[in-house]
Amino acid sequence: MHELDVRVRPARQSDIPALVSVSNSSVDEDAGFGTPRSQSSWSDVSTLSAVWKDPNWVRGEEVFVAEMDGRVVGVVTIEDRGDALELINIDVAGELQGRGIGTRLVRHVEGRARAAGKRAVTLGTSRSAAGVAWKSLPWWQSLGYRITGEEENDWTRSIGPGVREIRMRKDLLRTSEVILRDVAEADLPIFFEHQRDPAANYMAAFTARDPTNRDAFTAHWKRILNDDTVIVKTIEFQGDVVGSVAKFVDKEFGKPEITYWIGKEYWGMGLATKALSEFLRDIRVRPIYGRAAKDNVASIRVMEKCGFVISGYGNGFANARGKEIEEVILELSEPLAH
Repeated sequence: MHELDVRVRPARQSDIPALVSVSNSSVDEDAGFGTPRSQSSWSDVSTLSAVWKDPNWVRGEEVFVAEMDGRVVGVVTIEDRGDALELINIDVAGELQGRGIGTRLVRHVEGRARAAGKRAVTLGTSRSAAGVAWKSLPWWQSLGYRITGEEENDWTRSIGPGVREIRMRKDLLRTSEVILRDVAEADLPIFFEHQRDPAANYMAAFTARDPTNRDAFTAHWKRILNDDTVIVKTIEFQGDVVGSVAKFVDKEFGKPEITYWIGKEYWGMGLATKALSEFLRDIRVRPIYGRAAKDNVASIRVMEKCGFVISGYGNGFANARGKEIEEVILELSEPLAH
């Protein structure tokens, strides 16, 4: 399942059985963290039907679903909070978690917030009475949400004594500019999710042997960040981490090369061209080279827009495809990118 196969749309009353199914399968055990299932409006069809207001409202919250091949696989609810949009709840079918559906729902909420002129998206997760944060906390942080405080309130008291709500916020930048900055520790989980995408791996071709191996990923990035010959930057757009761009010296050929990776959900927006062009303004070494699988037309075009020209062809084993394929070698000789 690829993220682009998922469509987000307003929920319909006919979705109610599917919404209940998604909600009930989304967590294995949330005792001590969330609203008890017996108190939830989403626990059974009759209860949810009773509080449903057309076209897509439940208790003042607007409901949206993620749909894949005609099947509802995720749900998110939001509420207007003045200058912010509050993300009340998000669920993804248990067997499909970890495949980008939740991220797609969050991006949809952020897009609606920007379109409505909101300054931020806010949300709350929970910390149990034992002081343990709900397991989604690192995921929220990887998406750019920061903790603004913790509190006890009516919701936490309904869960149990000592439970606290962790309040989180993501400020929305409405600039169309691409920003390059030093890589931060919090960027790495996002890069890992980008790396895990099967379609992105296929197009990149020359990738890690096992893109799902987090230990190998962590070791790889540790080497990169401690290598003085590598210059690497995080690419940000509208406050989101969308990818990375780097210059390194190829060990086999001893020549400087560039490489970049853009998360698949941001393809087709011109961000790679903007980021690479900006990066090359500060990387003065020439000539500098780039490579791409011969059939990766989009990546080749990005480099050509930045002044690279095809200088040769080669063959190499592509881990993502399990075979040797032809690659294009591009060269930039001009002092600055076009």
